[in-house]
Amino acid sequence: MRRARLSFLFLLLVLLAACARDSSPGSDDRLGTIRGEVLLAPICPVESAESPCPSRSLAGVPVQVVDADGHVRAGAVSDDHGAFTIDVTPGSYLLTASIEEDPARSVTPVRVVVRAGEIVRSNVMVDSGIR
Repeated sequence: MRRARLSFLFLLLVLLAACARDSSPGSDDRLGTIRGEVLLAPICPVESAESPCPSRSLAGVPVQVVDADGHVRAGAVSDDHGAFTIDVTPGSYLLTASIEEDPARSVTPVRVVVRAGEIVRSNVMVDSGIR
């Protein structure tokens, strides 16, 4: 059931990402791009300023761009290195990810402002639940 739901979510995100693009010639000039990585942290049980613990990239994570009304405007799935790229119309959005396989993990959405023709860099941090 959970796998079917994740597959459905992935298909929905792919369709939404395809719909987010205007098919008229030259329409890419009106889009902005969000690039980033999905990162898991902390990954060490003990971390200090003298011994920091780097985050780890997460592959295969659905990432969504959500508007002020709570509608998913576009999405992507992080690649093998945790990276994603999403093209979307200019505006202010929340960037978030879907982490369903582990209830101990959580995601704090990140506010991004997208401008036409510009690239916004923003990572999505997934809290591992390690304390």
